[in-house]
Amino acid sequence: MIQQVEKLKEIINQNSMGHLPLPYRVDLMKRIGNARIVQKILCECCKKACSCFSEEFGAENLLYSALFEIDSYLYKNKGTIESISVSVERLRNYAEQSIESCEDMAGWAIIALGYAIQNDAASILEIEDYNGEDDNTFDFESWNVDFICSIAYSGSNPFVEIGNVEKRKEYWLWYAKMVGEVTQNPNIEHLLLSEYRSGSSSIDIPTRNQFDDTIEAQFKDILFYIMDCKSQKLKEGLEYNILFVSCVVDMFSITSSKGDIITLNTRNTDNICNAFRNIRELMYNKNSKQGAWFQVEMFLKSKAQYTLKFNYDNLEQIPSFFQKPDWLLEMFREYPRSKEYTPLWLRKIVGRRKLYLT
Repeated sequence: MIQQVEKLKEIINQNSMGHLPLPYRVDLMKRIGNARIVQKILCECCKKACSCFSEEFGAENLLYSALFEIDSYLYKNKGTIESISVSVERLRNYAEQSIESCEDMAGWAIIALGYAIQNDAASILEIEDYNGEDDNTFDFESWNVDFICSIAYSGSNPFVEIGNVEKRKEYWLWYAKMVGEVTQNPNIEHLLLSEYRSGSSSIDIPTRNQFDDTIEAQFKDILFYIMDCKSQKLKEGLEYNILFVSCVVDMFSITSSKGDIITLNTRNTDNICNAFRNIRELMYNKNSKQGAWFQVEMFLKSKAQYTLKFNYDNLEQIPSFFQKPDWLLEMFREYPRSKEYTPLWLRKIVGRRKLYLT
């Protein structure tokens, strides 16, 4: 392996782009032949790329959490491939949604690493119909983790823009050295990750003032419409919970205090959902920096007595179906708010994107 590593260094130094061509990497990984060690090598590549962006990939970053999960699986035998698969699928669209920077490429490398964990590193060990082509032959979704990380680290794709040759060379020379060390001591981490912290901490959100008599009148109109739709099913003496959730798609439900679900026909449901969305738009336009709510609950005691509860900030209260990072980010793009009105979990999703109003 020492001779192989020295040969790779020579190839890197002689390459005009500072690039290590894919055929040499494929040959190297096949010589290693152990999928688990190859996965650890790819994991180290992600850690190297993310180390360039310490602010973006801090210990509360969503994609960092996936990398930490994978690292724990590979080196500490914690977790399962199934749990990693769930995390990767949950974050894939979010990571792919706006790949515009080197930091975004580092995030995409983590997603690619997740797939390499699922398929025993087949993306480099078992490339279908491979005949010695370089990375530029393959489309974006087929790139290997090590190549994606080289783009993140150096700042450019060598086949599109030469960019910083020295930085790219630095990455691949590190790669050659790292492969030798990981192969020799596969149970010792080459680079260490900081402990991942879940987003359990909170901040104080200022009081909002989007609700007034005009908005309340709009909600009364919705309530009267619902009563007219199904007056025969809304029984006296029972209380009802009317829930509307909206984030890319909508959910509307009416549940009685006995647990019965009240159903309306599609046309009436569509009309009610449109009315709820219009109210949210009105409230948002009153003071956009305060953001838009994700859901509203109407607790109905009688036709004349009800309370309203708006959820702008509590992720745990949003139904799990809607807790998709890409959906929540899309909602923020549609209804941006000021940072002071943004809870920590949502700040993590927004990341360093320039979406805040102030």
